[in-house]
Amino acid sequence: MKTNIKIFLLCPVPDDQKPINEFIGLKENLLTSWTTLSQKNYKKKLTIFFRNIFIVVSLITCYQIINNTIEVQTWFLYNLIITTLFIIGLLLINIFRWTQVKMKFENAQLFYEEGSWYMGQIWQKPLPIIKNDKLIVTQKVIPLLNRIFQTSIFFINFFTFLLILTQI
Repeated sequence: MKTNIKIFLLCPVPDDQKPINEFIGLKENLLTSWTTLSQKNYKKKLTIFFRNIFIVVSLITCYQIINNTIEVQTWFLYNLIITTLFIIGLLLINIFRWTQVKMKFENAQLFYEEGSWYMGQIWQKPLPIIKNDKLIVTQKVIPLLNRIFQTSIFFINFFTFLLILTQI
């Protein structure tokens, strides 16, 4: 166990570029932390996001109803489409950020920058760190990405359904 601590302490990679610190940063980031919640809280947070975005979009576009330039049903459908697009965008950002961390964990070599952009270095991860990184990926990151992918598929299907409804 002491050798693992020594290896970790002798790692030349700056703290802000270590995959484990990026993982922790994503878990604490307002934009990505909700994806790490339990299934029940994840759905609850996603519902709250959807509702709040829908309310904001509705307030922005309510002048169309006031001026009678659009029917209420059409206005409602358009607001649902816009809200769904926002949620899909949010999910895609999360997929991108979590996939970046996953790739850094899975790679046996870690590219890092010590001082500035032109001083890039490559650090070969020792076997204990590679094992630990693979464990984090299989136990934490991959299930998280699978859940975000499933949610994205749901919202893309919902978006497609709404587009079909507007054509009828």
